[in-house]
Formats: sequence, structure tokens, C-alpha cells
Amino acid sequence: MSSSGFIRSCIATCCALAGCILMLASACSSDTSSTAEPEQDSSSKQEVVLVTYDAFALPEEAAAEFTKLTGATIKVVATGDSSTMLTKALLSAGAPEGDVIFGIDNTLATRALSEDLLQPFQPQGIEQVPDSLRLDGEAGEQLIPIDTGDVCINIDQEWFANNGIEAPTEMAQLADPIYRDLLVLASPVTSSPGLAFLIGTIARSGEDAWLDYWQQLKDNGVRVRPSWDDAYYSDYTVSGGDRPLVLSYASSPPAEVVFSDPKRTEPASSVMLDTCVAQVEYAGVLAGAAEPELGQKLVEFMLSPAWQKALPLSNFVFPVTDVELPEVFEKFAPRATNPLSLDPALISAQRDAWIEQWREKME
Repeated sequence: MSSSGFIRSCIATCCALAGCILMLASACSSDTSSTAEPEQDSSSKQEVVLVTYDAFALPEEAAAEFTKLTGATIKVVATGDSSTMLTKALLSAGAPEGDVIFGIDNTLATRALSEDLLQPFQPQGIEQVPDSLRLDGEAGEQLIPIDTGDVCINIDQEWFANNGIEAPTEMAQLADPIYRDLLVLASPVTSSPGLAFLIGTIARSGEDAWLDYWQQLKDNGVRVRPSWDDAYYSDYTVSGGDRPLVLSYASSPPAEVVFSDPKRTEPASSVMLDTCVAQVEYAGVLAGAAEPELGQKLVEFMLSPAWQKALPLSNFVFPVTDVELPEVFEKFAPRATNPLSLDPALISAQRDAWIEQWREKME
């Protein structure tokens, strides 16, 4: 398999996996198509600022449709990985860098909700989103689900076949000496996929044994990188690195087909479903936004068919509404039937302590 940078153009890093997306069911209605008046003068160009993580790829055609409907362009401000993005947003709460924030996931949601960061509102189109993905009460008016994905270990099957080694199928096997120096992960301190995987190891091993599992990984030569981008693009063998096991997303393999050159008919990677952790990514309007009404319209548009249909092949995540998926996604992006998870209340209460314990063990 060539070490192409095909996925760089695609996931522009996921969830990996990093998201790791966004719209409105009534985007084509007369309500959504109304254009707000510019604040300065009739010739000024309206702009809504979207704060997000580095790996986010703006769906250009959907963004153009939003501009057509509202008269406003979308300016993307990337501020690091999801965890870094949220930290910066909290530091500037009340005087935000933008109008909308996207990329807060279910492992970080309670942290975002603990401060006066977001402006609640009830978006049109939210009824299309399954109740299982929506937060309760006012939290559900602050954080709007936009996409989902499963954070999982990806396996370069071609590497294992070429080296005559059977690929692992279970999380416990990652600590087996046969896979020494083959795994690269993203840090739970700075990466939302990394935090999701940490939570997955706690769900799998239990609160009393998860640190022992991480010691085993450390002893087996695991490499930990600051971000999903670093792990996937610099270290994964599919991207030209030296590690054939990487923390990414169940929806990453289709990118290897879509962006392959020469063209592939199937991906080199497969997904270790035993390691998958469910992830939901949210958008919200930032309190103190310069353009709160446009911010609301953008979040609503993220739930529209135009945006939701664009998510699989722009960011390689699953939409939250019932739109048709691309064939390559249906074929090569498996869904875990029983992804690992923990009670959100437990995550909220223990997240910081877990991260500190992880740092003491691994850094």
C-alpha cells in the first residue's frame, strides 16, 4: 500500500476516530431563506464565525447553500484538537472568538455545560434527531447533536498480511508482545478521541484495573501522540508511518478508497470493533456571540439535508438525521453493535481524576 496523503485531504482528521458537522431540515423553507440585514451598511459582507477543531473540513457545497439562503459566509476558526478548542473557548467565555462552536463531544459535554459558555435555543429541525442522541433539559438547547461516530483502533491489514502476523481482534491483545511497538494512540489530555479511548479502557477493564492495562500498553511500546492528526497522519503505516495500529474511527477506512491514487476498490484498513467507543459531536451558539441570530441559523442548517448528506465524505462521520449514506460509506464504515460507554454522570465526576492518573502513569 502506498504511503499516500490521500486521507489528509479527506478526513482532515475525523474521528480519529477526530471528529471528529451540521444543518436544518427546513433549510429550503422560506423561514430559513430569509436574509438578515447587515449591521454596518448595505454593502458590508455578513459573516458567521465557526470555532472548531483543526481536523474539521468545511463542506464547501453545503456552505455555499447556507450563504445562498442567508447572505452570510462561514468563516472557520480552528483552535487545536477538541479538548484544546474547548479550553480556549472556556477561557474566552462571554467574549468568544466566534458565533458557533462545533466539535464538543459527549466526553467533554459536561465540562462545556459547567460554565456560561453557550446560549440556549430550540433549533428548527431538532425533531429529526433521535432522542437517544439529544441531551435532556436546557443542556439539549445548548449542545445540538450534529454527527456521530465510533472511536476505534484501525488496523492496516495489508501491513499484517505482508509481515505474516495475524492482526489483533480484541482490546486485550494490544498488550500482547507480538504487537510490541505497533500501536499509536492520541493523548487523552489533548485529544477527544484519546479521551474516548481512555474511557473505553475503563469501561472494558473496570475502575480498579484500567491503570494496570495502561501499564501493559506502556511496557509493550505504545506510542502516544498529542493529537489524532499526529497519530494518524505521521505514525500510521497507511499514511507512511511505522505503526500499523492506530486510534481513529470506524468511519475512517472509506477515505482510503475515496482519496486513493491510484484508485483502490477497498481500503487497506479494517476496524477493531471490540475497541469502539461511541462518540457524539455537538454544536452550540456561543454566549456573547457577535452574530447570535446567524449563529442559530448555522446550527439549524447543520441539521439540514444539505449539510448532513455532506458529512460522510467531508468529515467521515455519520449524520444524526435519516439521510442516505454514500455507497462507499455503507460498504466500508462498520457500526459497532455494542460500543463501549460509561454513565455520563460518572465521566463528569471522574474525568479530571482519570486524566491525572493517566498522566502520572504514562508521562
